[in-house]
Amino acid sequence: MAGRNIHLSNANLFSSLLIASFVLFFLPKSLTSKVSLVFHDTFQPVLQIGRQDPMESQRLRPNSEDAVSHKEYAQLWKSYNNLHAQLLMLHEEYELLAHIRSGLPQLSAEGLVIAKITGTVSNYSRELMISKGSEASLHPGQFVLSEYKDAVVGVVSEVSETAAKVRLITDTMQTLEIHIRRNGTDKDIRAMMVGNGTDTCSISMIDRQQDIREGDVVYAAAVPDKLNIPLVVGEITHVRPDDQHPLLWKITVRPAEEMSRLNNVAVIVADKRLLEWKD
Repeated sequence: MAGRNIHLSNANLFSSLLIASFVLFFLPKSLTSKVSLVFHDTFQPVLQIGRQDPMESQRLRPNSEDAVSHKEYAQLWKSYNNLHAQLLMLHEEYELLAHIRSGLPQLSAEGLVIAKITGTVSNYSRELMISKGSEASLHPGQFVLSEYKDAVVGVVSEVSETAAKVRLITDTMQTLEIHIRRNGTDKDIRAMMVGNGTDTCSISMIDRQQDIREGDVVYAAAVPDKLNIPLVVGEITHVRPDDQHPLLWKITVRPAEEMSRLNNVAVIVADKRLLEWKD
């Protein structure tokens, strides 16, 4: 006997599916989960035909030549930030050099090297340690300028490759040839100045016939290959007769720069190739 063909009307099909949906709705969650997994495992090959994960298609596939490991990335990140910090420091030094040179237009024949003050030598001397040495063309005898006031504050006394010692003009071991000039005049009085070991300097051996007054300006004398123009050192604050030599003046000089406030200094170097200034 031939098999009978079963024909379902649309109404019967809808009713059957509706009853099946109600049955699935009221089944326990544990049972429906198992049915869902069986359905997924059975029909997954059919459902995946022609389907592509949009996130997978948009994901960039790294180039093996460009990709770096996390360790390499961390190292590159540190190197970048270190270089950035060095760039900022060099920019700060450049701005400071530009400020100093703006007050020294005739100093174009020489170079300036900026150095940070790293400490003092001892409590008994007026000496500083700075962060530049022979590698930056520093040598003993070079003049050292203040950070902002463009005044001579000392002389390089000792040098290593990466550091140097600066003997301040107030140190008792530091003597300096100077000129004394009164504002509004062009008369210079040459003399020698020595540090007092405190915050002042002294000038002696000047005849009392010389007209010297408080407020006169003291300049460091020009020295070939070290200082091509006179530069300010300080100002005379006291003028009185010398008790031991009544025919001579005893003169006290206050430096133009307060040494305790120095953070950076500029060393005048004779090498014209270093930091050459162009107008």
